[in-house]
Amino acid sequence: MESMIPHSYNLLMVGINYRTAPIDLREKLAAGAEKTRQVLSRLRVDFPHGEFMLLSTCNRVELYSAFPIGKDPSENALIDQLAAIGSVSAEVLTGHVYVRHSAGMVEHLFRVASSVDSMVLGETQILGQVRDAYQLACQLDVVGTMLHSICQRALAAGKDVHENTGLSEGRTSVAGVAVELIGEVFDSLADKTVLVIGAGKMAGIMVKHIKAQSPRRLLVSNRDAQRGSVLAAQLGAESIDFTMLDDGLTQADVVLTGTSAQEPILTSGRLRNLFRARQYRPLFIIDVAVPRDVDEDVGKLPNTFLYNVDDLNRISANTRLQRGGELEKSHAIIQRHVEEFNAWLGARNSGPIVKALYQQCRDISDRELAAMFAEQHDLSDAQQEAIKKFAHRLVGKILHTPVTQLGQHSVVDRRLQLATAVKELFRLTDEAAKAPDNPEPTNRADA
Repeated sequence: MESMIPHSYNLLMVGINYRTAPIDLREKLAAGAEKTRQVLSRLRVDFPHGEFMLLSTCNRVELYSAFPIGKDPSENALIDQLAAIGSVSAEVLTGHVYVRHSAGMVEHLFRVASSVDSMVLGETQILGQVRDAYQLACQLDVVGTMLHSICQRALAAGKDVHENTGLSEGRTSVAGVAVELIGEVFDSLADKTVLVIGAGKMAGIMVKHIKAQSPRRLLVSNRDAQRGSVLAAQLGAESIDFTMLDDGLTQADVVLTGTSAQEPILTSGRLRNLFRARQYRPLFIIDVAVPRDVDEDVGKLPNTFLYNVDDLNRISANTRLQRGGELEKSHAIIQRHVEEFNAWLGARNSGPIVKALYQQCRDISDRELAAMFAEQHDLSDAQQEAIKKFAHRLVGKILHTPVTQLGQHSVVDRRLQLATAVKELFRLTDEAAKAPDNPEPTNRADA
């Protein structure tokens, strides 16, 4: 990717999340690692001047981009790209998609990485998910200096919030909230059998939390038998081969599922066939997967109670109320990171223009002085040097106020407009005003 940050560029993000779109739409757009590779590879071909990152979780699908001005696509073009992920028309996203521009996109990503925009306030998984999305985009070479800088700062902001506030205390994941819901339904699990389907991060969290509730039996089943056996052994649960999943479903009172399967694992037909073997006992199912592991028709079966990630939003709302004070602290930290990023960006973008402006003015001054000295033969070397210093100080004082405005304006978009105006007014060449090829500072002190 081109490593130079253009003096003028556009940042644009389009996305849907748990607030704006129902689960049946989010699961259509959900993209695992392989699908994300396909999407980013296509974007690299269709938009060779752009930088991209695709963030896809159970609660959001967001496409981030950065383009030099003049080569940037329209909002509708990126919305079309988002819709194409789920093979749906852009009209399907109407009323569900949101758009963030420029500084708004930067602040949004900082909030997402810090988990203040999550369904479960303070959840820690999102920071890793943002990191994974960024690293995958880097591997595919669709990230340049601009998104590198934004993502690195976003990860730093997220880490700062998690380490320096109490936002992450208590239930901090969808899986944890799922177990909390079980606690609301059952006074005790001492006489219950709980089946967890899956062996990934989400399933691991569920097994750990449910183990603390001391169920009579805790079963784990996974398509990859070895991973399932390892998870069960680590947390003191029983492993069931995936080919014997019906046996586990027959024994279970509670089922927790969170796999990466692209099609439902549990269907109404499959569970209906187990009614007699289950002796028509009630079955409580929580599906935290997106795409869903359980077909929605399962919830219509007799004595079957189905919950998905959107149903967990009620409990998450209580968590948000309880962490109001920590949320304010988090917002203050995020705002500081946003301001620091904007200051760095303003300095980086305006620095080459400032340098070129000073050089042009000094060149003019030097030429005029040389012409004057050629006519004034009686000036000594000391006098000529004093006059040169005076002329350079005068140039500096004249340029001080506009240069300060150029580099320190509080609105990043306004700074970019001023930078473009200076280039045009003083006819600074693109070569003279190019940004240096140096990476973003790795810490705030360097910035």
